Amino acid sequence: MRSYDVVAELSLYMIRRRQMSMSMKLFGAVVMSVGIGFAGGFAGGFTGAAWAAEGTADVPASVAEGKDFGCGAKGQKACPMQGWMKTVMQSATTSGDGAKIAAALDHVASKPPPGMPKWVAISKEGAEKAKKGDIEGAKASCKACHDLYKAEYKAKHRDATF
Repeated sequence: MRSYDVVAELSLYMIRRRQMSMSMKLFGAVVMSVGIGFAGGFAGGFTGAAWAAEGTADVPASVAEGKDFGCGAKGQKACPMQGWMKTVMQSATTSGDGAKIAAALDHVASKPPPGMPKWVAISKEGAEKAKKGDIEGAKASCKACHDLYKAEYKAKHRDATF
């Protein structure tokens, strides 16, 4: 899945979550004003809770809790690692310069987030491939790290200094 697909999916999830929150408030107000009572409203077949439960099955806890990092979303500044990746790493990989890619991957290896035990090994493996001129192998290491950690990193550490 491409990064913009993940961002779009996350944005849609957050929109649905806000809509659900507003629907719940409206529903609660209607139920209370009509005098049916809280229990009667749900007994009448309200399905919003089922939608909310199934919509959060594979969403990281910090995202499901609605944590706002203040960066990375449309109209916001880039998060620290996101900005670094767009300027330094993207420039290095686009250039095809093995030394630049290796230096960037070594920098990434020096900044492992907690709970991501393969981060350093993957980065160092990519750096070694780049030093040997295996640019595609180095890019494959990037993909392996993204596949393994990108969603979790964005959900837990996206505002961390990098």
